Amino acid sequence: MEGLVLIEVCANNRLAAHGLDGLAERVPGATVLETDCVNTCGLCQVHAFAYVNGKLVHDADPLRCMAKIEDEARAVLRWLTSGEDEKSAP
Repeated sequence: MEGLVLIEVCANNRLAAHGLDGLAERVPGATVLETDCVNTCGLCQVHAFAYVNGKLVHDADPLRCMAKIEDEARAVLRWLTSGEDEKSAP
């Protein structure tokens, strides 16, 4: 199941120091891609954020943001393995 969910994170954002290394282990089936910039100018200075399969997930608090990212990644994994149609996608 590795790589079913892509979590894309800007290296300059506030999440960089909050456990990104263990994220893929905590959410089996997720791959974390840390890039120099994800072209969301200015957001990284205000909020911690990541894209989870293209969906922006953010919070002012990095720890709450990490929890939201994990929840979203798990929701996507549940949907992908459920066989439901696109209308019910998270």
